[in-house]
Amino acid sequence: MLTLLTISLALAEESKFEGTKQGDDEKKAPEAHATVELGGSLTSGNTETMALTGLGNVAYKWRRNGISSTFGVNWGQSKIDADGDGLLSDAEHAADYVKTAERVHGTLRYDRFLGKRDSLYLLGGAFSDSFAGYDYRVNGQLGWSHNFVDKENVGFRGELGVDIAREDFVVGIEPNAQTVVAARLLLGGRYAFNKNVSVEDTLEVYEGVLDFTDFRLNNTAALTATLGSKLALKLSHQLAFDNVPVEGYQPLDHTTMATFVVTLL
Repeated sequence: MLTLLTISLALAEESKFEGTKQGDDEKKAPEAHATVELGGSLTSGNTETMALTGLGNVAYKWRRNGISSTFGVNWGQSKIDADGDGLLSDAEHAADYVKTAERVHGTLRYDRFLGKRDSLYLLGGAFSDSFAGYDYRVNGQLGWSHNFVDKENVGFRGELGVDIAREDFVVGIEPNAQTVVAARLLLGGRYAFNKNVSVEDTLEVYEGVLDFTDFRLNNTAALTATLGSKLALKLSHQLAFDNVPVEGYQPLDHTTMATFVVTLL
């Protein structure tokens, strides 16, 4: 409801901002961007595995308002060497596939721009990852974003905010759910070596407010090479660290991906 109210207010009569000429927003055409990423692997014979990675980004900006969404899936399954002898027997080949990865996530964000460099944002997100101990995790954020540098070949931005999350764990974890309130800091940079090759890195830090030992860090780095006007190849690495992980699970996750990126808009 808060998000809907904020968006409704944003669609009302535009306010004047210092340093901006009246009517500039009305003259600016709306901007829309959309990309999808896809990668995967399939093996058969001595080993049998399947893996799929899919990501999507959609953004729309008009006047002083912006809406963006991200969504993705990381899924894998394999035939398991149950007896540990180093090969798949006929019986193991005939057995069902066993899931080895299953993460689904998505976010929806609204920005109210206060000028060329600043915005206030609201964000809602959710993910499910049973291999990290989560049936699902739903969160909401409120904060401020600032572009320190925003040029064609280089950019650097920062964000400050607060994040509130509801975490529900897989069966067998007690207590089976908790609420997490955390302060959030984000730093993100990008650099284009030329019109075809660029790098970017985003660091996100969460510090628990209700439990100061609950410290979380996410980092995503990527190298992108364009292959045409609408196609690019992307190599990325995601690191997720939770100082207080779900009981029985590891605190650190790494995900390395090679994906094709298709620009739709």
